[in-house]
Amino acid sequence: MSLKALNKDLTSYDVLKAAAVLLMLADHTGFYFFPDENWWRVWGRFCVPIWFFLIGYARSRDLSPRIWVGAAALAIASGAAGMGFLPLNILATMIILRLALDPVMAGVLQGRRYIWQISAIFLFLVLPSSYLFEYGTLAFIMAMYGWLVRHQSEYEGGVILRQRFFFLAIGSFVFLQSVFFAFDQPQMMALSIGILFVMALLTVFRPMTFAGTGQGGLGILFAPVRFLGRYTLEIYVAHLLLFKALGVWLYPDRFLLWDWRLIMAEMLTLPSSGI
Repeated sequence: MSLKALNKDLTSYDVLKAAAVLLMLADHTGFYFFPDENWWRVWGRFCVPIWFFLIGYARSRDLSPRIWVGAAALAIASGAAGMGFLPLNILATMIILRLALDPVMAGVLQGRRYIWQISAIFLFLVLPSSYLFEYGTLAFIMAMYGWLVRHQSEYEGGVILRQRFFFLAIGSFVFLQSVFFAFDQPQMMALSIGILFVMALLTVFRPMTFAGTGQGGLGILFAPVRFLGRYTLEIYVAHLLLFKALGVWLYPDRFLLWDWRLIMAEMLTLPSSGI
């Protein structure tokens, strides 16, 4: 049996992922149904560091068939809805991270200065790589921070390195979101404060199980949180397939059925309203 089936008690992973799912739903609701209301997208930005952080923080690099099937299904659906095949969806970005992050970090640990050199390369490549897969090489910066948080106590100077990288991760994320999105000053201020809070929360994140939350009344109360936190992949794929179908039906001027194209139209101009 899977861990999901065996452990009914709520975990810190459940809570964090459930929060990320709700923020993600707000983000995609804004993109598909309220494209002129940027506040939806501001709230949605807060979930992005969480997904990539958790990949870096994890000790395993699961690449089950489900994530490949989900990535392929969404790529085909995006093409069919006139949204273009590129950039590939965030599931493809996660696959790339899980394949490449450990070799990258192995190279980083060859010398302390290498982390800054590699990070500079990733930041330089963010814009061109964002045309290939969502968030481009910025995803590596956030995942590297997750890796540093998990392993900071395992090598000399790890805590100091993590502390310094904290500011690089925040600064690069906020700046690049200002490039990709037409946020006004209040929205940028909210984004900056919110990302600082999220990154601080991720810094102190630890695996925990909240005993007794899977039984009786508490089990019923926290059932939605467990569901959101343990079926993130299924929720991601299902809701995007639904939103794309609704987009084609409700807004045929924006989502053109069978209008196959290589690149998402919004990616051809900056700032972008892309997801």
